[in-house]
Amino acid sequence: MTSMNLKTAALGAAMLITGAPSTATAEILVMGGNPEGSLFYAQSQAIASVIGQHTDDRVDVLPQSPTVFFPMFVTAEADFGLSSPIEADFAYRAIGPYEGAQGGEGYPLSTIMLGSPISLSLVVRGSSDIHSLADLEGRRVVADYGAFAGSSITAEAALANAGLGIDDITVVSVSSYPEGVTAVIEGRADAAVGSLGSGILQQLNAAEGARILSIDPSPEAMARSQEVGSSFVPIEVPAGPVGVDTDIQMLSYATTLYSRSDLSDETVKSVLHTLWEHSSQLETIHPSLATWTRDRFVDTAFVVPFHPAAIEFYREKGVWTDELEARQAELLAQ
Repeated sequence: MTSMNLKTAALGAAMLITGAPSTATAEILVMGGNPEGSLFYAQSQAIASVIGQHTDDRVDVLPQSPTVFFPMFVTAEADFGLSSPIEADFAYRAIGPYEGAQGGEGYPLSTIMLGSPISLSLVVRGSSDIHSLADLEGRRVVADYGAFAGSSITAEAALANAGLGIDDITVVSVSSYPEGVTAVIEGRADAAVGSLGSGILQQLNAAEGARILSIDPSPEAMARSQEVGSSFVPIEVPAGPVGVDTDIQMLSYATTLYSRSDLSDETVKSVLHTLWEHSSQLETIHPSLATWTRDRFVDTAFVVPFHPAAIEFYREKGVWTDELEARQAELLAQ
C-alpha cells in the first residue's frame, strides 16, 4: 500500500476541521491529538483551523495518543502532532514506554515549535477528604492509562513529587486521559491526572466539584518528579480556574508541535509561517493558546532535534541563536 493510500485510510478516523482544499497543489495533512475532552485535542483543533484558514491545505485531527500517531510518522499516515516533550523524548530514543521502538532506533520525529505551557497534577472530587498528594497513600489513583503513556508518566511524576510510588496506591487502569477523570466522576477512582483547562475537568467540576492537588515546587521534590520525566518544571497557578480555589503549584512543560522527520521543507515552512503570522488568532479559538506566542517557539528546553527547515525558518526570523545551535548539535550527537 502506498503512503497516499495509507493516509487516505487514516482520514477515516480523523476529525474534519476545514473544507476541501481549493487548489490541485493543496495537501491533506493529518495532525495527531489526544481524544475529545483533553486539552491537546482542543489545541490541535485550533491549530488545524488556523492552518486551514490561511493556506490551501486541509488539516484533519486524529484523536489518538502519540503511541498511535508517532508510529504513523514512519508510514506517512500522519504528518505532525502535539505531544509532551517527555513522551516525545522517550519515543525518539526508544526508551521507557517506547522501549524497542523501530528496532531500538526510535521514531523519526522532528521538533517544529514549542508552544503553551501546560499545567498538570492529580485531581479529586471537591467533596473528597483528600487535600494533598501525600493523602493519596492507599487510595485509588488512576495511574495506568494504557496506550496513553503521557498520562501514566504524569501520574507517576505527581506521586513521586510527594514521595509516593505505584506500590503506595491502588492502581486504577483506564484507556485514555478523559476516561481517567470520568472514573473520578463515577466514583471508580479517588484521583486521576487533571490538565488545567481541559473539557473533561469542567465536567468533573459540574458533576462533583473539582480540586486539583498542589505539588511541592522545592528542588528536592521536583528532583523526584524529574527522575520520571526530565522536562517537568513547577508552575504557579493563581486561584480562579476550574479546580483551583487557592493559589497552587502544578507540574508543567511546553506543549510541543512535532512532525515526521521526512516531512517536506515546503510544508514545514508553510505551517511555521502561518502560525508565526497568525498566532494571535489561536487565543480566540481556545483560551489556553493565549501563551502560544512567537517568543516561545524556540527555546533550549527542546529534547528532540528541530527539523532542518524549521531551523532555516527561525534563522530567517532572527531568533535562532548560538545556544540553540549548540543544543541541536548535542541532541544529534546522542
